[in-house]
Formats: sequence, structure tokens, C-alpha cells
Amino acid sequence: MWHVLLVSLCLTIESLVCSYISSPVVAQTAKVLTLSLDEAITKAEAYNPQLLTAQRSINVAQAGVAVAKDRPNPRFSLDIPFGQAETKHTVGIEQLIELGGKRGARLALANSQVQQAQLQLDSLRWQIRTQVRQAYAELAIAQGAQQNAEQSLSINKQLVNIAKLRFQADDVARVDVVQAEFAFAQAQQKVEPAINRVHQATIRLNTLLAQPTDTVISLADGLAFKFSLNDSQQGLAILAKPPDVAVLKNLAKASRLDLALAEQEIQINNNQIQLARSTRIPDVTLAASFVWDPGLSTDGAPPPTTTTAVILGVRVDLPLFNSGGSGVNQARANLSVSQAQKTGLESQVDSEVATAYENVISAQRLLERDRTVLLPQALEVLNLSHESYQYGQTGLSDVLLNQQSVQSVFDNFYADILAYQTALGALEQAVNLPLSAINNTNAPKTP
Repeated sequence: MWHVLLVSLCLTIESLVCSYISSPVVAQTAKVLTLSLDEAITKAEAYNPQLLTAQRSINVAQAGVAVAKDRPNPRFSLDIPFGQAETKHTVGIEQLIELGGKRGARLALANSQVQQAQLQLDSLRWQIRTQVRQAYAELAIAQGAQQNAEQSLSINKQLVNIAKLRFQADDVARVDVVQAEFAFAQAQQKVEPAINRVHQATIRLNTLLAQPTDTVISLADGLAFKFSLNDSQQGLAILAKPPDVAVLKNLAKASRLDLALAEQEIQINNNQIQLARSTRIPDVTLAASFVWDPGLSTDGAPPPTTTTAVILGVRVDLPLFNSGGSGVNQARANLSVSQAQKTGLESQVDSEVATAYENVISAQRLLERDRTVLLPQALEVLNLSHESYQYGQTGLSDVLLNQQSVQSVFDNFYADILAYQTALGALEQAVNLPLSAINNTNAPKTP
């Protein structure tokens, strides 16, 4: 009987290996949202609360343009005397005339701030995109790790049954049963953390997508993050090698949003200098007033003569104590800082691209070795060890040790996939281009 169970166990291992890419079981009553990686990124860009909040900052900046367009309102004055000391009635109007291009300078500054807000929104969008990619990969890997833990539990359960039957047949000592049960208990202990990892990854991805945290997500691209003997180079998990690092650096210089933001900051400082210079030219206030004086009437005196007059006036602030030069100097100092920051950022961009590129290449090599060498060899070792135990050539301890080794290989494989996806996201962000655009660049690829 135990020989039949051992053969069944080996067949079970083979079937489990072939089903490593199957989707996790979801309750039939749960609402399931099926998403590809691209769909998840699109959904996050449309509904992520951080992006929606940043979008409002653009509205604020656009409102600043409307404020900058405003012209000074005229001032109306009316003076009515009370008592006998004064009899003049005055009606006047004043209008401030801005000189030195102040309104144009304000408009230029406000428009620059709108462009800055848009660039900041685009930069945040890239950050969210990277977070969604990593969260999507983490969920796929967590689901695979859960399935791996459950499959390991099933294999260990069958080993317990085999050990018991062999012990009853006096074919092995009781220590085999104890060892098998201990291994089963250890396998059980790993299932709950695996399930919790799936829950945590689901919550994180749901949060990024601005949907209820208990929404069950079915990953349309989930198979690409798992291992199958039938496909060693799967979709999203292993992509084409990127162009050479020198090409990527040039792409980054043309597309990096933080470089564009630094350039925009320089433009804003230039506009602030122009605005500060315009304030050094005094504005002129034109005034006009009409004066009506009926005179003072006293008892017994003839009626007073009513007099009228029109008064025109000009008022100008004299820049005696404040010529506005300090504002210009401050704006120039800010410009100098922005220019230095841009120079430093250009060097940082080169470093980030080179680092991301090397991480992608290294992680890609690890994954290729996982898929083509380590995982197939690990599964072969597992099958051979069970066959050896079946025919009494090895003991149960060797089988359990091999199982632990295989489990470690799969754990490392999932960690390598996550590291690779993280590296891809970092490369995307370092260049500020989608991976599809990077890999479709008409440039030489690394060998």
C-alpha cells in the first residue's frame, strides 16, 4: 500500500509543479476585480487620491493667473463738511497707473507657476506608477508564495501518511513518523504568514487604486510573475534587455521631469527678477476732483457766493528710502541657487540611470538562472529524493532536507522577481519613460 502512496505522491509533486502558475482560490461570493498591470496603472492615474489632490494645485495656480491679470480699481472719494469751519464739498476719483511692466511680469510669473504645478503633478504620477507596479508584483508574488506554502503542506501531509503506513508495516522506525509530523507542523506554520502577505499586498494595491481595501483583485498578468516548466521567459517578468546605458542617460536628460522642474524653477526666478525690477519704477496715480463751495451764511449778511472748481492731480511715490534693489538682489540669489541645483541634478540623473540599469541587468540574470537552471534542478532533486525514499535508498531526513532546499529556491525565486520588478520600476522612473517606450527605442541593445 505504501508503494502505491509513494507513486501517488510523486505524481502529485509533478502535477503541483505544473500548476505553480495557477490562480489562487477566491471565494465564489466575493466580488472580484480583474486587472492587468497596465489597467491598474491607468486606474491609479484616474482615481489615486494623491493625484486628485495634486490636480487641485493646478487649479490654484490657474486662479493665480486670473489674479495676475487684474488691474487696479479706481478710487472714489466724497467729502461732505459738517459744522461751520468748512463749507467745501468735494467729489473725486483716482486711478493708479502701473508702470514698468508690472502686470506683464506678474502674468509671466503666474504662467510659469502653472507650468510648475503641471510638472509636479506629472512627477507625482510617475511615483504612483512605480508604486502600482511594485504593489502589483508584490500581490502576484504573494499569491504564488501562498500557493507554494499550501502545496508544500499537501506534500508533507502525504509524507506523514506514508511514514505511518511504513511504520505499521515495520518498514521504518517511529522516528520517521515523528519527523514527518514535525515537518508537516512546520509547513502549517508557514501558511498563515503567506495568507497575511496576500492580504497586506491586496490592501496596498487597493489603496493605490482608491477602492475598498477588501476588494479581491484577480491579476490578469499574474502568470507572468510565477514559474512554469512550460514557459521559461514569461511576459512581464522577463522583458527585452534595455538599450545601452549611454542611450538611457540621453533619454533621461530629455524626459526627466525633475530636470524640467529645475529648468522651470530657473524660469520662475528669472520672472521674479523681472517683477522685482518693475517694482523699482514708481507707479503714477491720476486724480480728478470737483469742488463745490456754497460759502458760509450768517444772520443779517447777504447770501454768500457759491464757487466751484475742478482739481487735477498727479501722485508719485518717491523712492528715497526704498529703491527696490534688495528685492532684485534676493531674486538673483534665488536664481543662482536654482542654477546650481539643476547642475547637481544633471549629475544625479546620470548616477540614478546607471544604478537602475545595473540593477535591472543583474536582477534579470538572476531570474534567467532561476528559471532555466535552479528551479528545474530543484524539482528534479525533489522527485529523485522521493523515489529514493520509495525504494529505501535514502532516509526520510534526506527527503525533508531536500524539500527545505527546494522551498528555499522557490522563496529566492519570488524574491528575485520582486527585486526585478522593483528594478524595472526604478529604471522607468530614472528615465521617466514607460518600459514599452524604453525597449522600443531605436538604439543598440546590450549583448
